[in-house]
Amino acid sequence: ADETSWAASWSVAKSFTSALVGIAIDEGKIPSVDEPMTTYFPAWTGTPRETMTIRDVLEMKSGLDWDEGYEGSDPSESEVAQMVLNQSDQLAYAASIASEVEPGTRWSYSSGDAMLLSGVLQQATGMRAEAYADEKLFGPIGMEQVEWWQDAEGHTLTYCCLDTTTRDFARFGLLYLHQGAWGDRQVVPQEWVAESLRPAAGTEDQYGYQWWLTDIAGIPEETFTAIGHDGQFIYVVPSLDLVVVRNGAYVKDPGDPVADPNLFGKYPTGGLIAGKGTTPPEQGWDPAAFLGPIVDAVADR
Repeated sequence: ADETSWAASWSVAKSFTSALVGIAIDEGKIPSVDEPMTTYFPAWTGTPRETMTIRDVLEMKSGLDWDEGYEGSDPSESEVAQMVLNQSDQLAYAASIASEVEPGTRWSYSSGDAMLLSGVLQQATGMRAEAYADEKLFGPIGMEQVEWWQDAEGHTLTYCCLDTTTRDFARFGLLYLHQGAWGDRQVVPQEWVAESLRPAAGTEDQYGYQWWLTDIAGIPEETFTAIGHDGQFIYVVPSLDLVVVRNGAYVKDPGDPVADPNLFGKYPTGGLIAGKGTTPPEQGWDPAAFLGPIVDAVADR
């Protein structure tokens, strides 16, 4: 691998999606995080989902009956597996999930929640999320080699699958390290960056707006992280002026980034299909062991 090699994101893409929501709010295209989701999914009116807000979705508190099971899960019982393996219209599938508890009352990690934001962004901006990102985010910070996967119906997969280089993932981390500023341009509103990194109620200080805030032993406590399946990480440590990116092995499909008829055939996980998709670390992952020597070296400068 070198500076031009493609790297995968899996759920690291969720943090990019959060940035786009903040930009759209700043531009007045989305009224606020308290806008009801029925503005974008009017069929939910009169159902238990009608009180759900964009904030609930950003914080993974939609209340929908979603199982984010991966390894060892029965695909028939895992909504994320169903979405990846069997759905050509992943947005419609995410929007079809029934309510389980009242919105805003329970935190439950959900790629379905993040996929709903694809519909919000497309309706609010009149552009697919990937096209909006090209104009408002990727271009301004110099991300030139980037593709964001879409489902067979043309909806950007805002829960996953943004492909770029490791250095360009670092650009995004640097943008947030600098409170949304890139040079003299405020790309993501500073207030949005701060709001995104406040822990949501009921998350035990672990999650904001599609960013992980989990403490890592021996690492400054203000560290925040974008995390993706199979070993994709953007760590941001503001007190040390530090961004660290780790990407797992990735063999990119040579065709268009379209999950047609499904995502798994072109973007398989876990090294299950030789010569395709992403491969996780062989010995698992210990963020403290990885970051500790880096942090020590920077702190000793």
